[in-house]
Amino acid sequence: MNPVQLEIVKIDRQWQREVRQHPDTPLFICLGERHELNLFEAYFKYQLSDESTSDDLFLLHYQPFEQSSVYGMSLIEEWKEVFDLWQAEQGEPVSWHIDTGEAGQYRTDAYKPVMALEVLYRLFPQLKTKNIFVHLAPTRIANLEDFSLWVQEWCTAAQALPQLKLVYSDHHAHRTLKHAYARREFRLQIDISQMMQHAAAYTHPQKNEPEADYQQQILIAGNFIGKGQHSQGHAALERAIAIAQRQGAKEAEATAHLMLAQSMAAVRRRKEAHRQYHLALAAAGADSLIGAQMHMNYGSFLLMEARKAEARSYFNKATHIAEQLQNDFMALECTRIAGQMSESKWNGPEKALASYRKCLEIGKRMPLERRRQSSMAYVALTMEKIYGPEHEESIALDRDMQEHIGPDWRQLAVLPDQYAPTN
Repeated sequence: MNPVQLEIVKIDRQWQREVRQHPDTPLFICLGERHELNLFEAYFKYQLSDESTSDDLFLLHYQPFEQSSVYGMSLIEEWKEVFDLWQAEQGEPVSWHIDTGEAGQYRTDAYKPVMALEVLYRLFPQLKTKNIFVHLAPTRIANLEDFSLWVQEWCTAAQALPQLKLVYSDHHAHRTLKHAYARREFRLQIDISQMMQHAAAYTHPQKNEPEADYQQQILIAGNFIGKGQHSQGHAALERAIAIAQRQGAKEAEATAHLMLAQSMAAVRRRKEAHRQYHLALAAAGADSLIGAQMHMNYGSFLLMEARKAEARSYFNKATHIAEQLQNDFMALECTRIAGQMSESKWNGPEKALASYRKCLEIGKRMPLERRRQSSMAYVALTMEKIYGPEHEESIALDRDMQEHIGPDWRQLAVLPDQYAPTN
């Protein structure tokens, strides 16, 4: 069994435990980092394969959520297409007539797929001993408030069908269904460094393959440092640097130097941390994404050391590179930090506000998901505090953020981990 399959087995155990302990819950929300949610989705895909041994039914849907009045029918149409193909192969085919009835109290069509599955249970009584898990993974959500209402109305409609479960995956720090009704949330936690380390060893059992050897050392280092065993991590990173240098792999070399710099800083070896940051900058250069990232990381380190003027110069350089490369996410974060550094009791907020307005302009160019993951909402909340809650600028800003981020924009006003200051 390869390492990914092993993680799938672990996910299965956790999932079965959650369902068993909460039999009457209509909605399960899996929380995690992006890579963890991807693995949870892979678990559902596995249950759809011929290799699955589960007696339950797993359904996974990627249809974009455009309108709450038709989303449910898009699910039914997909189910019906597969059902009709299956029935065509049966000796005595059964007809699945979808009678969804009247809308009644419902404002969305969430009740329709629930009623369709209720009909399916009646057609096949043996299904009553099985759960049906419907995992929604829309590629796009046009309106988060409508989507939340749709999910809530599904839960209401499904009260009489305890075997029917709605499933959703949500980033633990950037939530979309934060206030969903009758939900059970559970946190999926996977040691990704250890898993990747095992995967690398499993995939590349032969030694002396430079790229594989480098990746192996990086994964080993990450695993050691994550557990606080810095000395062992440093040794692995030094081996990774040597491998990268022999291959002339500048980006790989810069990445290893950065990891070493951050680890040195964590154990308060400041002088060595500065040296490693400069080596990372030299390896990365100043005209690539990795170069922008190195300038930004070193700027954060200088800022933590209260070397504000030096930090500003590195952030300005990172901003310039990001703009040249049209990387809006990084340009926004650099501009936001530059704005924060411009605020002081001496010059007031005006210079900072100019940077913050530029942040909002950059944010509006990004896709909705990236916009929600960025610090755009944080910047807007900062501006609101500067203006004052009753100021006309704050009122206009609130409308703007509701339009471009969503009604929950204030709940998203946190700094993304990727660009939070490091020590």
